[in-house]
Amino acid sequence: MKIALNFVGILMVITLNAAAQNKADTTRYNSLGEVFTAAIKHNPTQAVYRLQIKQAQYNYKASKGFMYPSASASFNGTDNLHLAVTPIPGILIGQPGTTFYAQFGKKYTYNTGVTLGQDIVDWQSIFQAEIANSTVKLNEAQQDAYVQSLKEQVAKVYFSILVAKSSLKLSKLDSIYADSLQALARQRLKQGVTDAIAVNQAAINYNNVLQGKAQSQQLFDQGIENLKILLGQAPNSELRLSEDVEMDVFGDDATALGADKLIDVYLQQVKIADVQRKAQLATAYPKLSATAFFGGQEFRDKFGFSFDNNALTGYRYIGINLSVPLFTGLTNLNKYRSAEVQKQIAETQYNNAVMQSAINDRLLLKNASNYADAVKASGASFRLYSDNLRLNKQKYDEGILTMDAYLRVFQDYLAAENTYLNNLSLLLATRATLLSRQ
Repeated sequence: MKIALNFVGILMVITLNAAAQNKADTTRYNSLGEVFTAAIKHNPTQAVYRLQIKQAQYNYKASKGFMYPSASASFNGTDNLHLAVTPIPGILIGQPGTTFYAQFGKKYTYNTGVTLGQDIVDWQSIFQAEIANSTVKLNEAQQDAYVQSLKEQVAKVYFSILVAKSSLKLSKLDSIYADSLQALARQRLKQGVTDAIAVNQAAINYNNVLQGKAQSQQLFDQGIENLKILLGQAPNSELRLSEDVEMDVFGDDATALGADKLIDVYLQQVKIADVQRKAQLATAYPKLSATAFFGGQEFRDKFGFSFDNNALTGYRYIGINLSVPLFTGLTNLNKYRSAEVQKQIAETQYNNAVMQSAINDRLLLKNASNYADAVKASGASFRLYSDNLRLNKQKYDEGILTMDAYLRVFQDYLAAENTYLNNLSLLLATRATLLSRQ
């Protein structure tokens, strides 16, 4: 008995831990704003954009390295396998009329020291740094554009889930009506007051309700899984949305349309193309730099190296280098012309994007207004069809209305419900775009 109690206790602990784990894996969102915040924070692609911006910032810092002097330490040794011979007139050594072939230098030569360099005027490096800085801004603009796109995707999936929830709720009531109609039709068939056609039609209506319910459940499940992907949630996690969408709740909602973040991406590409054009033009500018070497030399007849200060002879110099490109075979000229064309391409793409965005925005606002009117009208009609269904049921129960007429009323009710939900889906898809632009 004691062993059995212990086993039950262990089983209860395991069950409670599993329940606690399942509860911890369930995330509930009470509004679309909460979902936006979670998506921006946890979306996997957002993490990639943040890393790309960080990488571009490091590249920009690296491009500014030309502003600082460079220093390097070096050591090299040379084994002069055969020293060069220099002919010397013999008169210099007291042997007029002869030529003496002398060798100067040592067999082994060592050089060591520190080399310093500094670019004084380098326009190409200046423009390359500016390009790197513009690339950081481009990555930031691309991230902002993706956030706008992400919010639109999240809002569309979010609203599709809410519509599916509403459809599933309506399907429960529809199933009760359809099942009741099917039972009544069979009962009336037994009583001989209706025919098999009415029974079949009632069964068809019932099957249509079940089919619509299954489709709504599929849309709901698909929306939940897609939203989990956008939110960066684990596959085995659970997601719950507390909000519901009610009829006409969005009918009078006027959402302002903000700026299209994608336009900023095209604008930044134009700026980068202009800087690249200037950088290519700078290849024709002179470059001024300075260099210095501080070190020593050691010469030996035998292999080896001494660290004695007396063995090293000083070797130091400071130099200025001015480089002026004169002719490069028209390569730089053609590259500059190519950069000019690239800027024109970027400007054309920007102008086209601005024009298309303006047209799409006008259409979006018109659609939002039209869909809102359609939702109001179809919602009102759906309520009227619902009232007609209730009133006709009373007439049918009193024997005033035939089975065929009652079935047609129910079919009209289902069609009105479908029309309303479709219009609501279109309206909410438009609202999703509007909300992403805030």
